Amino acid sequence: MTTGIAAKLLTRATAIALCLACVSAKTAGFREIQDYIDSYQRMAAFDGVVLIAQGNEIVWQMAFGSADYENARPMSTATRFRIASLSKQVTQAAIGRLADDGKLTLQSRLADFLPDFPNARRITVRHLLEHTAGIAHTNRLDWMDMSTAMTLDEIVAGLAGEDLQFTPGVDSQYSNGGYALLAKVIEVASGTSYGEFINREFASTGYPSIGDEAAHEAIPDMAKRYAPGPDYGHRVAAQTYITANRIGGGSLHATAEDIFRFFRDSYSGNLLSIDTSREIFEKPADGDITITGRSPGALAQIYLDFENDLTVVTLSSNSAWPGSLNDDVVALYRDEKVELLPARRAENALPPHELRTFAGNFRMQQFGWNVVIEPGSGDLIFIQGDLRTALVRTTDESFHLPIYDWLCRFSAYNTEFECRQRNIKSDARFFFERI
Repeated sequence: MTTGIAAKLLTRATAIALCLACVSAKTAGFREIQDYIDSYQRMAAFDGVVLIAQGNEIVWQMAFGSADYENARPMSTATRFRIASLSKQVTQAAIGRLADDGKLTLQSRLADFLPDFPNARRITVRHLLEHTAGIAHTNRLDWMDMSTAMTLDEIVAGLAGEDLQFTPGVDSQYSNGGYALLAKVIEVASGTSYGEFINREFASTGYPSIGDEAAHEAIPDMAKRYAPGPDYGHRVAAQTYITANRIGGGSLHATAEDIFRFFRDSYSGNLLSIDTSREIFEKPADGDITITGRSPGALAQIYLDFENDLTVVTLSSNSAWPGSLNDDVVALYRDEKVELLPARRAENALPPHELRTFAGNFRMQQFGWNVVIEPGSGDLIFIQGDLRTALVRTTDESFHLPIYDWLCRFSAYNTEFECRQRNIKSDARFFFERI
């Protein structure tokens, strides 16, 4: 009997020791994640919250940077962020709620809600949800000025004047315009405004931070928006961006925790009926998915690994887009190695006459961007539209662009330069030619 009790005590002690070892290892892993994100925060390329959840349990959540540097307001896990195109999933769920209430189906025609809209009988709600309606992408339309607020009716009227990009149902093209039409469908079907419907259906039922940011409206606990400035490690205000003009597709805000709960409930069938949930939130065949939203002063990403019941949410109030950050957090949590090329800033600044040899106008081959390179205080300044951000000389004679986390190299005589992502697992290359 004594031997049995001793054996049980020994087994229990061993189990406790193993458990403590696991906790210690995981704590070390979280410190590694924190150090990794801190490196971007020091470059003025991240301000936000990162959340990791296993199943229903949040196992780690941390805030980085400041929610308002000018007024020393700390960043916290209760801070709200613009979630950019993650708003589309909330709009999808709103359509699902209306379907469950019998107000529409995914096969309903746009003509049922907007009878005077051109080609409305050819376009279904499903087409709009799946970007297969042929509706113009408002980001590419001259009349969509992102510094001046438009009403939803003005946006719909503008879209009515645009030709279909293709026959509905035969092709696919990402479209914020299509989601503006969905916002209008929600208003007609519900008899209330898009923002009021979102508040009633979601903010009041378990996701209190999810809401629609009307133009110039003050939001409690909202993060101010920043971008890496022309001086390395310093922030400036992000470009003007009126979220009202992205209603339905990019106008919402939320906390990291509410994003986690909302997406988990969307895909698990807790938010909508099982049939509607399966129609709208179909799980990918390969078992995981990353969804991204981005706008000036906002980066929102969520990774969902359905097979291993893992969720990682990254919300930032910074224009910088370290493209691999969310993936790298996932890798670090899994005790995998993150492969990044070094980006150590050169200690000795180049003299002004050498910096001037890089200056000029360049055009990006892939996206047609026109950029200007100017000499700065020992580094270069990368100018794209209203954006002025540091292009930092490194110890290996390349230049680091923190806003995209690219490493760039100039050719002989500086007639062109090539950039690549700092994550060495990526083979993406971006070419700029002097014009």
